[in-house]
Amino acid sequence: MKKEDKKESKKKSSKKSSRKRGFFGRLFVFLLTILAFIGVMAMAMSVLSSYVDPVKFPWMAYFGLAFWVIFLYNIMILMFLLLLWSRMACFSIIALIISIPGVYKSFSAGSAQEGGELRVMSYNVLNFSDYHGLGKSREEVANRVANFVLENNPDVLCIQEFSEFMPKLGRKDCIAQYGELLKMPYQYYHTKQHYGGNVIFSKYPLSALDVDDVMGGENEYGAVAKVDAGKKGVFYVVCCHLASFQLTNDEITVFSDTGNSKEEVKTKSKSILVKLKNAYEKRSQEVSKMLEDIPNDGRAIVLCGDFNDTPLSYTYHQIKRAGFADGFVEAGRGVGRTYAGKLPMLRIDYVWGNGQIQPTAFKRLKFKGSDHFPVMMEFNVNHGL
Repeated sequence: MKKEDKKESKKKSSKKSSRKRGFFGRLFVFLLTILAFIGVMAMAMSVLSSYVDPVKFPWMAYFGLAFWVIFLYNIMILMFLLLLWSRMACFSIIALIISIPGVYKSFSAGSAQEGGELRVMSYNVLNFSDYHGLGKSREEVANRVANFVLENNPDVLCIQEFSEFMPKLGRKDCIAQYGELLKMPYQYYHTKQHYGGNVIFSKYPLSALDVDDVMGGENEYGAVAKVDAGKKGVFYVVCCHLASFQLTNDEITVFSDTGNSKEEVKTKSKSILVKLKNAYEKRSQEVSKMLEDIPNDGRAIVLCGDFNDTPLSYTYHQIKRAGFADGFVEAGRGVGRTYAGKLPMLRIDYVWGNGQIQPTAFKRLKFKGSDHFPVMMEFNVNHGL
């Protein structure tokens, strides 16, 4: 058969399939095409959101937060269009092609390697509150977390939202007591009243930065100390907790709770958008300040904590741009969800390393002790310094 005949037959088959659909079938395809086009635009916004400072355009950050929702939306539209044998499926295919950079940041097929000499664990303990309703006191939750940490044997533990968990014991005594439980005799934290709950525990000696250094002074978003692990290497560890959305459970479940009236949904939706906007803007300022203040003497740096931002965020892009590698992307597997609350597929806890850190393994540990999962990276230090 000649090429012209083949083209003609394809045109005829296309026309026949179009006629078979009827008016409502064609209308359905038309509506799906519009939805597919919206999917392309939403995906483009999501992938580009990490390059846009939310202080200037806060609404772009919302698309980055919804990356996996937009991704699944495009998969669904593509399936409908393929079932209808519509050429408009190309729009959804384009959306999925656009999503590749976002998938690369959010999904890892890395493989663990042997030979990691050091381990750093990061965990937001939510003030040792009984988040999962196990009927535990703060002290019981703290002991449960300590036992879990001992089982996984990290060399350094970075805790966010640490809180006094024993009656009549202040912060200093509680941290010292917890160090004994963890068998980590070295601790570092800021001493001011609002210290953010950032505490570094270590098996190896810790030394503070010069108090004249901003990161060694008093701030709420993080604490940094130098770890001397002897022959294994010397490195800085930064325990960080950037501004959260501060969403309540009622706000998180606003759309799934059928008992809400339209007015309640409207009011809570406005509150959510305001909180998201404020948090994005604050984190933009915090991450810029933090990257300026981190020591820059060429030594190895591990940066970890609860960043409250996804891989499709301005925060993530700024850290990567500063020369840090995401331990999960380098040596983890899967989606790596770290938020254990009601919002699905959120990876907001990270362990980063600069060029002097060589990740060998990364784990998201399935332990429910708070509204976060712990994360741990095994690595080696480049002994150049």
